[in-house]
Amino acid sequence: MDTRIFRNLQASLSGKRSDTLRSVGSSIIARFLLAFLLGQAITALPVSSQAASSPGLSVARDGTLLRNGAAYRGVGVNYTDAFLRPLRHPEDESYRDDFRKLADNHIPFARITACGFSASDYQLYLQDKEKYFKLLDGVVQAAEESNVGLIANLFWVSYTVPDLVGEPRDQWGNSESKTRQFMRTYTREVVSRYVNSPAIWGWEFGNEYNLSLDSPDFWRNLPPVNPHLGKMRSRGPDDTLTTEMFTSALSDFARTVREIDGHRILLTGNHIPRLSAYHMQTQKRPGADSPEQFATMLLRQSPGPFNPVCIHEGPLSPQLHFERRPVSYNELIQMCASAARSASKSLYIEEFITCPPKTECGIATRRESVNQVLAAIQANKVPLAAVWVYERKMIHDPNSLSFDDDTASVLQMIGDFNRKSSPAQGRAQLVHTSTDFQ
Repeated sequence: MDTRIFRNLQASLSGKRSDTLRSVGSSIIARFLLAFLLGQAITALPVSSQAASSPGLSVARDGTLLRNGAAYRGVGVNYTDAFLRPLRHPEDESYRDDFRKLADNHIPFARITACGFSASDYQLYLQDKEKYFKLLDGVVQAAEESNVGLIANLFWVSYTVPDLVGEPRDQWGNSESKTRQFMRTYTREVVSRYVNSPAIWGWEFGNEYNLSLDSPDFWRNLPPVNPHLGKMRSRGPDDTLTTEMFTSALSDFARTVREIDGHRILLTGNHIPRLSAYHMQTQKRPGADSPEQFATMLLRQSPGPFNPVCIHEGPLSPQLHFERRPVSYNELIQMCASAARSASKSLYIEEFITCPPKTECGIATRRESVNQVLAAIQANKVPLAAVWVYERKMIHDPNSLSFDDDTASVLQMIGDFNRKSSPAQGRAQLVHTSTDFQ
């Protein structure tokens, strides 16, 4: 979650779009499953038969999340600063101690940005690619040494690569564009370099691109302008994104990864769909999607081989939706998990916050939020989740958690959950090695 990326969107109390669904019964899912399967734009790619003995996470044909051939459950952290700090300050290796603390406290994995945030973050990559990758090597090797898994996000911000190559954002939908060419090159370089690392658990495309899709009022959802950060000097209609553009880019990303890595999980990095997502794609106007339409979009935005289905959502007070009734966080997770299972996929609560944006929460509030998430995970058999956010120091974030202050108890709650729910997996059991990347 980084609300700066979506500052032109109307935010809810959670800092996300306010038009997100909270509930639908699992019986509804069955009625649209056939239509969903026929409408898929990307054909699912088979999981490697060697996945059971390969590093990282994989999925069985029925959607079960696997690690070392066995069903897996774990709650980790988002750790966006792990690579951004050394990228901007090469002498900063504080990630080494941060990874050790995660491992010591039974937190098995971290979702990281294996890329820059703005176009200006890629200057080292363009000028001295080997030095750039040596910095990323340090992060991956430190995770290996601490037995912490990594979910590597390769294109965090939707406008960064287009800005870098001098194209508008809609070029994500053009397979011959410079944007897509850069995407394929960077993906091949990163995946090839770390494919044998036991630290890498999965590959992820971007972060919350789906919140920008199909907006009928494009001027309300344009990327920011800041030439000093390598961003374009102006924005216009060609900076919009559609579902078709997004799924085309996802398909290309999946094929590129699968040329090199045949088994690790592929992730979209999506937020939960906007409540009007179906209307905006099919009717080019906002409107209250039905429960069936919402579930259709949840799966449409996580097509083919992208499994588990990612959602970003934390607990809030019950809100009114559809039937004008309060809907709990557990009901929301139940709906998403049912939709994912209908497509033989699992669910990943990839970001859940412990404190509403622009507020400074007390520990009691944070702990209650985490309790709600952990209860929903347990009740709905959700295999993977990650809290937002660990040791964020590049900018102030009221959700930042650390073992060095009073928020340590929140992280310890997560570690205790991992230890008790999966004693053998509470701490990541990686093959201890120091990989020589090349």
